[in-house]
Amino acid sequence: MKYRLRYQQHDFELSDGEFVVGRSTDCQLALDDALVSRRHALFFVDGDDIYIDDLGSRNGVRVNGTRIEGRKRLTEGDKIKVGDQEMALLRVQRAHAETLAQPATQRADAFGLLGGLADKALALGRGEEAERILSVHMTNILDDAKRGRRIPPEMAQNASLYAVKVGAATGKGRWIDYVFDLYTTTALPFPAEVVDELYAGVRKARGVDVVRLRAYVEQMKGRVKGPAERFLLNRVEGLEPLVAPK
Repeated sequence: MKYRLRYQQHDFELSDGEFVVGRSTDCQLALDDALVSRRHALFFVDGDDIYIDDLGSRNGVRVNGTRIEGRKRLTEGDKIKVGDQEMALLRVQRAHAETLAQPATQRADAFGLLGGLADKALALGRGEEAERILSVHMTNILDDAKRGRRIPPEMAQNASLYAVKVGAATGKGRWIDYVFDLYTTTALPFPAEVVDELYAGVRKARGVDVVRLRAYVEQMKGRVKGPAERFLLNRVEGLEPLVAPK
């Protein structure tokens, strides 16, 4: 038996163990809602049984309209409200389990879900807010890559585009470093869109680690295929004077 949490038309698989919801970027599902506590609620799955705990939140957790006290067992179809955010519990039979998305694909779904919120924050000049919304998902994508899971090129591109935007908006060079770490780990060639975004945003970030840039360039020199990839790698190498210690 597998469970899924449906939130804003996106499904998150709840496998055995804990799944935390809250405003903190450490949560598996980070919600941008002032009524949500940093660590608001915890889903716990044990085989065919699933429970929810209120983690001492200020505004409580409601199941089917009733505020819970402590731990409550859930059943298929239950409606859960955390802050102003509503979600529903779905159950998937074992026979259909193989059709569920794999973890990396789920990262992409969650990333796309919050991307619109991050875009609005960035448009308003709220870089720290965009970072809070997206950082847990960007970090999880890199963690997946480091564990040897395949990261689709489109996912790497989306994560990197947002990382550069967040780095430029907050001035934090670690998000530029993130891009080089991700592409070094996946051994993917940089797409033109990411290189263009780097040239636009790298001047605004402080403390970028030029060693990471050099490591990626050296790794890819023997792997590029054709003049187009070689041209893009040369452009990446050309970023070095811009990221040198300021």
